[in-house]
Parts: sequence; C-alpha cells; structure tokens
Amino acid sequence: MTEPAAGFLDSYPVDLAEWEHDDRLDVRGFTHPWRSQVAPGNGEAFFDALVHAHLRPETAVLDVGCGHGAYTCRLAGSCRRVVGVDRDPGVLALARELAAERGVSNADFAVLTAEPGAEIDLPDQSVDLFVCRRGPVLARWLAWAERLGRPGAVALGVHPTGPAGAIPPWNAELPEPLRLGRVFDYAEVRSWVTEALAGPEPRGRLDGCWWLDVPEYFDDPEQLHRRLAGSRRAEIPYPAVKRELSALVERYGGQLELRHCRLVWKVALDRTG
Repeated sequence: MTEPAAGFLDSYPVDLAEWEHDDRLDVRGFTHPWRSQVAPGNGEAFFDALVHAHLRPETAVLDVGCGHGAYTCRLAGSCRRVVGVDRDPGVLALARELAAERGVSNADFAVLTAEPGAEIDLPDQSVDLFVCRRGPVLARWLAWAERLGRPGAVALGVHPTGPAGAIPPWNAELPEPLRLGRVFDYAEVRSWVTEALAGPEPRGRLDGCWWLDVPEYFDDPEQLHRRLAGSRRAEIPYPAVKRELSALVERYGGQLELRHCRLVWKVALDRTG
C-alpha cells in the first residue's frame, strides 16, 4: 500500500487508519477506507477522549457493536476487562485474531444482536461502562444495559449523521450515482438517544450531549470516490467517474470540503441519580 498523505487523520484515533496497513480490516471488518484530512476538535477524537476519561484499572467495559474489535483491544489496555459484542460472527472472528496477535488477554467477544430481549452471558450488575462507537441506537440495548450495569454505570456513544453533516454546494456537480441524499440534523440524531430514555418511568439520565461539526478535506479524486461510493465501489468503479471527479476537484481549487459531524452523548444508567 502507498503511504498516507501528510496530515492524514492526524487528529483521529489511531485505530481508524489501521486499514492502511492491514488488508484484513478492509475486507473483513468495518472501516472508513479513504484518506482525508479531518480538522482537530472532531467528534471521533472527542469521543475517544471522553471514553478514556471514564476508564480506570478496575473498570469492566461492554463495547456494543464492536465490529472487528480494534477499538475493543485499545480499551483493554486501560481497564480490568472488556467484552465486545456484535451481531456478525465474521467480524468477531477477526476481532479474536487481532486480540491474540496484540497479546490482549482481558478482552472477550460474543455474538449478540442488539435487541431488548437479547440474552448475553454476563452477570447482572457486572458492567461499569458501556461504549457504543457508531453502533446500534440506545433503544435497542438499553433494557439489558440496565440489567448489566452496576450502580453508577455510564453509557457513552457517538453517532455519525449519515453520509455527511450537510449537503455540499458542489453536490449537484457530482456524477449522479455519487450525489449525497438525505442527511440527519442535530435534533433527529439527538432523538435516537432521548427517545430511548422517555417514558413514565425513568430509564437513565442524559448527562451530556455534544454536536461536533468540523471540515473534512479531500484533495485526491480517488479518495473522494471511495468516500462517496462507500460499499457501492464495485457498482460505481473509479475509472468510470475519474474524469468528472478530477475536474470537480480542480474547479474548486484542488480541495473539496465535506462537513464531518458527530453526536457524542453520555447517559447515567443509575435511575436513582
């Protein structure tokens, strides 16, 4: 693989760029396989700092929607135990490979579909911190988080806002299959958290909600294609749109900007608080 451009994801958590050096992650994991420059103060970095501020050597963590487990393995170095759960057995097989290769002995992984009635083989009141990094919405796993959480347990999450935080001014100039459609605004993304907590009986308390909106820059047409095509790269191959994307980048001074928006949230699960 070629080396990343200078400044590539400098302000991002390091595991988000691991696909550059390990082909398995792009093929078998959940990745964002493009190069861009994301401004400091972005939501991914803020979330990572918030999570680590809640970790202690004695903390027991549940990573909800852990994917291929790279972040789970990072958390393992700062806590007593971490369990990563995901609905996809394939990505969990890769997670176990990565944990073994990295000498991580205090991380376990289990198949679990995030639904209120899901059964997970953990004792009641055994988890201090729930982490959901771009995973399922809180309503799908709050019921068993309440059962598993110790008194004072906290849930932390980060949600992206769809393909971009806003429709860019150059969207109409893109090849039609690559144009951005709907994006989610702050109120809608925040409702993914608050609606789970609503009801006649308290189901946790929203202790923090942060909207992080920074620019994400692209100066390489191929990387822009990877970003916009996403999982449809085989259906919309880069050679078919290379000329149009190259001309578009050139028309805008050699660099295009997308808005990089994240909602970061914190919920206290102790209903007596």
